[in-house]
Amino acid sequence: MNESAAPALPHCKCGTDRTSKYSVVHRDYSFVRILYLLWGGTSIPTKVSFACVKCGDIFDSSTRESVCRQYTM
Repeated sequence: MNESAAPALPHCKCGTDRTSKYSVVHRDYSFVRILYLLWGGTSIPTKVSFACVKCGDIFDSSTRESVCRQYTM
């Protein structure tokens, strides 16, 4: 028995997780990072939150830099 499967991602009550086409990413930036965006730089969000389009539930959020880098605009 090999139980090295990837851990399940958090999901909302209707079953949407962060990889679903029904999830929306909300990015939060600090004041300094917003200024950097206005000057034309590529800023990394301080927090990303994931919400479901169907039910409106915010089912996951992260402040880890590795996760925030994946969702940089």
